[in-house]
Amino acid sequence: MFGLPDISVSAAGFSMPPGSPARATIDTIAALGVRGITLDATAPGLRPRELSRSGRRDIASVLRRNELELAGLDLWIPPEHFADPATTQRAIDAATLALEMSAELASLVGSRSRPVVSLVLPPELDSTAHASLAAIAQQCGSTLADHAIMNEDTTRAPGIGVGIDPVYYLTDGQSPAKAITRAGDHLASARLCDTNAMGRCAVGSTGSKLDTTAYAGALIVSGLPWVTLDLRGLSDPVTASSRAIAAWNDAGRLPRS
Repeated sequence: MFGLPDISVSAAGFSMPPGSPARATIDTIAALGVRGITLDATAPGLRPRELSRSGRRDIASVLRRNELELAGLDLWIPPEHFADPATTQRAIDAATLALEMSAELASLVGSRSRPVVSLVLPPELDSTAHASLAAIAQQCGSTLADHAIMNEDTTRAPGIGVGIDPVYYLTDGQSPAKAITRAGDHLASARLCDTNAMGRCAVGSTGSKLDTTAYAGALIVSGLPWVTLDLRGLSDPVTASSRAIAAWNDAGRLPRS
């Protein structure tokens, strides 16, 4: 039986003081009372190229002690880096390392942890680069979740799934709930975020645009186990988290008969 996806909080929305250990953000997110976390693969101390196997085991141990499951990694590098010949290989290398680390951490943390790497691929991405990323993802036993807006020309390939960011669709005048349905079996990741006339805002804020009830309904049908709370650009991520968690739980409650 499908149910409301649990919230995983993305660490990418938390700015910690310089020199703070990687576990500081993990501890902050654990204190919110959620079950899942999506780690920021661009953050100091968590970049895949910086973490040895023992370092990854240490991160997995911290997650288990905090009773957090891993819903994936975020790799928010500029999309154009994948298309520019001067930076394509570097971007592919970064994605490869993130895919490898997501698979390793998901195995170490266990339970419902998922080897998913969220990013945005540019529409002009070379077909050879796209095929290469798909093959690497399959080899790693992981999945790339591409959060670019879907269109009729969106390329489907094993190893690369669809990621849904509601803000992108709302800004484009589209329904995030319908986007979830259109993604179908290709859905790999879904964010929980919102926008108003001023830009990104906390979910449930006055004037926000996301229909959380419709979005929750579409995700329940999808069977996705996690929805990732995306707090990027918000000045008070802890308060925004509490508001979003309450709004999400309200949206998932079935009407009384």
